[in-house]
Amino acid sequence: MCIFTSDKDIPGHVRLSTRTLQYLIIPLLSAALLVVGVLNINGCAAQPLLPVWHIVAGSTGLIVPLLYLLFDDLNPALAKKCPGLSEALDNVVVFVLPVYILFEIAWLITGTVWVVGVDVNECDKTIHIFSVVVIVNFWIHILTPLLFMLCLCCSRIFPFLGYCTYWNIMKDAIELWTRPVRLGICLVIALPLGVSMVGVGVYSLQSCSNETAEISFKSPNNTSGTDMTATDFELDQDMLDVEMHHIPVWLIVAGILVVLVPVFYFIYDAFCKPEDVKQSTKNLSQLLVILFLLAGLAWAVVGFVWIFGAHNIQNTYCGHNSTTYWFAFASLIILNSLMDVWICFKICVILYWALISDE
Repeated sequence: MCIFTSDKDIPGHVRLSTRTLQYLIIPLLSAALLVVGVLNINGCAAQPLLPVWHIVAGSTGLIVPLLYLLFDDLNPALAKKCPGLSEALDNVVVFVLPVYILFEIAWLITGTVWVVGVDVNECDKTIHIFSVVVIVNFWIHILTPLLFMLCLCCSRIFPFLGYCTYWNIMKDAIELWTRPVRLGICLVIALPLGVSMVGVGVYSLQSCSNETAEISFKSPNNTSGTDMTATDFELDQDMLDVEMHHIPVWLIVAGILVVLVPVFYFIYDAFCKPEDVKQSTKNLSQLLVILFLLAGLAWAVVGFVWIFGAHNIQNTYCGHNSTTYWFAFASLIILNSLMDVWICFKICVILYWALISDE
C-alpha cells in the first residue's frame, strides 16, 4: 500500500503552506547557501571546510523538492497503475528518508563545531556571520517542531496540566490571531524596514555616482605590478561602474518588495486561505502571491551574490566595508531571519492541523 497518499483532504491554507515550503522557500534558500559557499570557497583560512559545508548543505537542500514531487504526486499516481513498483519505492523511501534526515542533522552538528572553532581574525567576516546566522536558523527549524511535539506529549502525559496551561494559551493565542492583528504586525515590520532600505539605496546610488573617480579596483589580473593599458583600464572602470551600483540597486528593489509585503499578505489572507472564495479569484490570488514570493526569494539570492561578491570594490559609499555594504548585509540577514520565523510559524500551523485540529 502506498504510504504517500493524495493531499486533497488537507485544508487549502495548510496545503498552500506545505507547497510553499516544499517548492519555493527550501529550494531558493538552499540555492543561496550554495552560491555563498561557491563565492567564498577560499574565504576562511581558519577553517577551509566551512565554505564546503555551505555547498554540501545547499546541494542536499535542493533534493527536498524532488523528493516531495516524487512522494506527493508521482508515487500516488504510480500506485494506481503499478502497485508493485510503488510498493518497492515505498520500501526504498523507508530506508532512505531516515538516512537523509540523520545526514542533515550530522552535517548541521559538523557545521556548528566548525563555526564555533573558527578564529574570527582569520576568517572573512561576511562568511563567518552568515554561517552563524544560517546554523542558528537551522537549529531553530529543527527545535521548533521538536518543542511543539514535546509540549503535545507533556499535555497528554499530564492532561490536567496541559489543559489548564498549554491548551488555554494556545486557544487564546489562536483567538487573538485575527486578520487585523496579522496585518498590523506585517505593517509594523515591513514599512520601517522597506522605507529605510529604499532611502539608503537612493542616497548611496547618488553618492556612488559622484565618487566614481575615487574608486580603486583590486584586479586579480594585475597583481604583477605591470601597468595596465588604456583599453584595459577603461574596461575595468566600466565593469567597476556597474558592480559599484549593485548594492544600492539591490537595496532599492528589495525595499520596494518589502513595502509591498502587507499588500500581498492581505491578498493571501483574504482570497487564498478562505474556502468560500470564487475559484477564479482564488487561482488569480494564488498566482500573484506565488509570483511575488518567487520574485522576493530570487532577489534575495541576487543579494547574496552581489553582497558577498563585493570584495573587489573599494569605495567610501558603495565598496566593501562601507556603511552601505554593512547596512545591506544587515538587511539581508534580517530578511533571512524573518523568513525563518515565518517558516517556523508555518511548521507549527502544519503540526497543529495534523495533531490537534479537528478539521
